[in-house]
Amino acid sequence: MTASEVKTIVVLGSGPAAIPVVRQTMVNLVLKRDNLKIILVTPNSNFHWPIAMPRVVVPGLVADDKVMIPLAPTFADYPPSKFEFVLGKASSLDPASNTVAVELNAGGSREINYHTLVIATGARARDDMPWKGLTTAEETKQKLHALQEQIKNAKTIVIAGGGMTGAETAGELGFEYSQHGKKEIILVHTEALPLSAPATDSVRKSVKSELERLKVKLIPNSTVANATVQGGDTILELRAADGTTRSITAQAYLPATGIIPNTEFAPKTLLDSKSYIKQTNYLQAEGHKNIFVIGDAGSLETATAGHAEAQAKHLIKALPLYIDGSAVPVYEASDKPIFAVTLGRSRGTGQMGTFKLFSFLVWFMKGRYLGTDYAHLWAAGKKTMSTTFEK
Repeated sequence: MTASEVKTIVVLGSGPAAIPVVRQTMVNLVLKRDNLKIILVTPNSNFHWPIAMPRVVVPGLVADDKVMIPLAPTFADYPPSKFEFVLGKASSLDPASNTVAVELNAGGSREINYHTLVIATGARARDDMPWKGLTTAEETKQKLHALQEQIKNAKTIVIAGGGMTGAETAGELGFEYSQHGKKEIILVHTEALPLSAPATDSVRKSVKSELERLKVKLIPNSTVANATVQGGDTILELRAADGTTRSITAQAYLPATGIIPNTEFAPKTLLDSKSYIKQTNYLQAEGHKNIFVIGDAGSLETATAGHAEAQAKHLIKALPLYIDGSAVPVYEASDKPIFAVTLGRSRGTGQMGTFKLFSFLVWFMKGRYLGTDYAHLWAAGKKTMSTTFEK
C-alpha cells in the first residue's frame, strides 16, 4: 500500500480530551485496518492533570508524577507504521491543502498532511500559571516548583480570581495553613460572592461560608490591577468596583483569572470573537467536515473537564462512522450546569442543574483524591471520569 492510500488521522494535543480519542481509535479502529494511521502532535511529553492542581501547589501534598504523567509508555506498543508521536507545536493550519505546519521541539519544522484532523489543543491559564499545562513538561514543573517554594516561605498568600480554580486553591491553602493560623490566605474576587452564574446564590454562599470557616480572608468586588515584585514581596494594587484602590503585600501571588485557547495556529476564519474554534453540533469546525474539534479549544461548550470528556467519548464513536463515509451523529451539547467545588480536603459544594450537591458527596466523588487515583488511566486513554474503556 502506498503512502497516498493511507488515511492519516492527525491529532493535535495531549490533554484530557485528546488522549482517550487517540487510544480508543488506535485500539478499536486503526490497528484493525491496513489503511489507517494516527499522528499525534503535541509539544508536551507528559499528560497534565488539571483537576488536582489547586492541591498540587501546596508543597508536599501531591507528587509530580501523579499529575504529570509521561506519555511515551502508553505509545510504546504501537507499531511505527500505524502511529507516530511528534513532539512539536502546531504553528499554522491550511484546511484547503489539508496540511498543518509544526514547530518541532528539537528544532526545525515539518509539514504534515492529514485525511482527518482532530484539534484538541486545549487552553492555557493566564499569567503562565500551571493550572493548565505550559508548553512543555519542563516548563510546567519549573513554574510549579517555584510556586511551591514561594508558598512554603510566604506569610501572606493572595489568590486572584473567584472561579472554581481560585476558590479551590483558596480552600486548599486555607485547609493547610490559615485555619491553623500558620499563614494569611486572601482571595480577591470580582463579584460580591465567589463563583458566578450559572452557579446559584445558595452554592456561592456555601463557598463563601466554607472559605471563611477555613479563615480565608475574602476581598469581594475587586480585581488585581497591578502586581509589582520587590525582592521577596509582591505588591498588589487592588481596584474595587467603585474605582477606589489600595495595596496589599504578599510573598506568594497566585492569579487564577481565566484561560486562553491554544488556537493561534488556526486561520482567523475558523475562530470566533474570543479565539475559540467555531464548532458545529457535529463537533466539526464550521465549513470543514474533516476537521473535528473537542475540548477547551472549541466554542460549543464552556471549558470544563466534564465537557471535554463528553466530547471525547462522542468522537470516539463518531470517527469510525466518518472514516467509513457514514453520517456523523449529532452531539447533544449540555446547557445544564454540573460542577463540584472542593473546599479544603474534607468539604465541598456543587451543583447539578439547580440542585445543590451535598458536601459529603463532593468530598467522596472528587475531594478525596481530585482524580489522582485514576489520572494515570486517563493518561493511558483507558478511562475517563465516568467510563472505563479497557480492563
